[in-house]
Amino acid sequence: MRGKPARKTQHARPRTRAKGAPATEGTNGVVQAPGPRRKCVLVVEDNATIGGLLVALLREEGYRGLRAWDGREAIKMARDRRPDLIVLDLSLPYRDGVEVLRELKASEETAHAPIVIVSGSALELTAEDRELVTESVTKPFDIDRLMNVFRRALGDPEQDVPERGYGPGDTHLTTW
Repeated sequence: MRGKPARKTQHARPRTRAKGAPATEGTNGVVQAPGPRRKCVLVVEDNATIGGLLVALLREEGYRGLRAWDGREAIKMARDRRPDLIVLDLSLPYRDGVEVLRELKASEETAHAPIVIVSGSALELTAEDRELVTESVTKPFDIDRLMNVFRRALGDPEQDVPERGYGPGDTHLTTW
C-alpha cells in the first residue's frame, strides 16, 4: 500500500515548573521544579582513600560533595562551581597547598568560601595564612568530630559526639 505513513499520536504530558527555575524531569515524566539548593563542598585531596571517604561522608549528610585531585584542578573547580566550603590538604601535587589557599582567598569568585585544612603534614602556616583558614584538622581524624567542623564552617547545627576512650593499645589510630 502506498500513501501517507501512519501518523504517530503524542500524548501531552503535564509540564509544571516554577517561574525562572530550570526544569528537571521526574520519574513519572512530569517536569518538576528543583528542591532547595544543597550546599556544595569541594574536597581537595590527592589520596584516593581519604578523598573518597570525605566526599562519601559529605554526600551521606546531604551535601553536594565534589573532588579535586590537585591544586590546579581545585582552583578551576572552585571558580566554576563556587563551593560553600573548601576542604584542603596541604600536601598536593603540582601546586603546594599553601599556594592554593592564598590563590583561592585572593580570587573574587572563591574568597567567600570558608576553607578547612585537613592535612597529615605539620601545619606550617604563617600568621597571615592562618587568618585565611576557618579551621584546621590534623590526620588521622575522628570522622564525627571532623563532620562537626564541616557543619560549623557551613553554619549548620553540630551533632553530639560521644567521648571515645582511646587508650595506648589504639596505636593504629595515630600511626600510618
